Amino acid sequence: MIPIQDLKYLIRTRIKDAEILFRNSRYPASIYIAGYAVEIALKFKMCQTLGFNQGFPETRQELSVYLQHINKTNPLPLQITLGQIRNHNLSDLLFFSGAELKIKSNFHNEWSVINIWKPENRYKKVRIVRSKNYKYLQAVKRIIKEIN
Repeated sequence: MIPIQDLKYLIRTRIKDAEILFRNSRYPASIYIAGYAVEIALKFKMCQTLGFNQGFPETRQELSVYLQHINKTNPLPLQITLGQIRNHNLSDLLFFSGAELKIKSNFHNEWSVINIWKPENRYKKVRIVRSKNYKYLQAVKRIIKEIN
């Protein structure tokens, strides 16, 4: 279980890390770390939306306990798997966060900028200019502010 307070802390620190990397012209690394901030923010929002009060589940057993409680109190049973919520796919995480309609309707441009992120990019040699990194960081900050 990743405690709620840890998720909040990680969101803040990943943004700070991305800003430090940006100021030091480490643009690919800045975007890479900023993408993780979005991922963590979406998982935090998911905890709020789905009632994961103790934190984000990391095991099937932890998720099962949550689902048993939720399904007892909800006439429409919730069926999700750990693989659906414990991944790095920002689109999937946005869906389960409950913020998809709001973000895609009101912040489409920012989401389009952010949604290019993939953790596999750490293995790619890419050239990113300062202006692209700046735009990415601004979009990340806006989306995180709106979902939390």
